[in-house]
Amino acid sequence: MIEITNNNVLFVDDEELILAKIERKLNKEEFTMFFANSGREALRILKENEIAVIIIDLSMPKVNGIKLLKMINYDYPDLVKVIFSSYSDSQTMISALYSGDVYHYIPKGVVNRDEGYKIEFIPVIKRAIERYNLIKENSRLKQGVIKADLSLEG
Repeated sequence: MIEITNNNVLFVDDEELILAKIERKLNKEEFTMFFANSGREALRILKENEIAVIIIDLSMPKVNGIKLLKMINYDYPDLVKVIFSSYSDSQTMISALYSGDVYHYIPKGVVNRDEGYKIEFIPVIKRAIERYNLIKENSRLKQGVIKADLSLEG
């Protein structure tokens, strides 16, 4: 079992009501939540905090979810990205999935169902946190091997 060293989750949605519902439903979970109501605010939070998982609504004004995915993919390659959207247009979903190395899709409708949180939302977030920590542990182990190889050569 991997040790969880970072459990920070950033939720990005321009609808304040959705963010408030998420905060209310998930406040007893064992992860730290951050909230942004715009792509610009999400970028600020990412700069100031080490975030493990970002959950992004695709339909936002100015910097939409697809643009945000493209912007963060280069600067935060280890960040686990989850799409949270009510889009049913398959072309939009395909564009989003290809634009930013997306780990999972959660339909926005789960926010309105209590069982949706338990069955869909919380397990996806927990697996995404585990994935992030596995990625970080793998990077740390690779660095250790590289350092060991260099010390043997030198």
